[in-house]
Amino acid sequence: WRAVLNHEKPDRVPMDYWATGEATNKLMQHLGCGSTQEMFERLHIDRIASVGPRYVGPTPPPGEDIYGCRHQNVDYGTGVYSECVYHPLAKYETLDEIKRNYDRWPKPDWYDYSEIPKQIVGNEAYPIRGGGSEPFLTYKSLRGQEQAFMDLILHPEIVHFCLDKLFDLAYENTRRIYEQIPGKVMISYVAEDLGSQEGLLFSLEHIRE
Repeated sequence: WRAVLNHEKPDRVPMDYWATGEATNKLMQHLGCGSTQEMFERLHIDRIASVGPRYVGPTPPPGEDIYGCRHQNVDYGTGVYSECVYHPLAKYETLDEIKRNYDRWPKPDWYDYSEIPKQIVGNEAYPIRGGGSEPFLTYKSLRGQEQAFMDLILHPEIVHFCLDKLFDLAYENTRRIYEQIPGKVMISYVAEDLGSQEGLLFSLEHIRE
């Protein structure tokens, strides 16, 4: 991983691993592995160790996350995936309505960062990932996926306001993680779904904006 990040030739291709629980269980059974760690070692996967703060803020109502979204597991036949089924900002048509009625934007002080140094103990041989951002994913949960994409054209002022709130939290969260373990974070996860195998999800103009 260090070689790749330094634009050098690595000793082997660095590999991370993401999968549903069903896929992981099938792979472990196929390889005869008793744990995911054993599976990673068998496949030469440099398991990334993620660090992050502990949430200590206000307890959300039962069934809701800290933003007021509700999720449920949906069985697609070949795997189960958690989908957002309630979007707390979907009912508002203007930015003024959101500002007047919605006050559940998390604050950085709602998180305890003091335990992060302990999280890297025993993981010194692996890449450490901490911080980053994916604000439009949360925005889609807040507004609903279809409405979120429509907002880019119909309500850009709502998009800008909400993404500012979400990114400011992500930025400060990342800064505080770095502060806890100076020089130890190798990877920050910065992402958004911008397209599929067949085309973009929204325009280049909006991506750049």
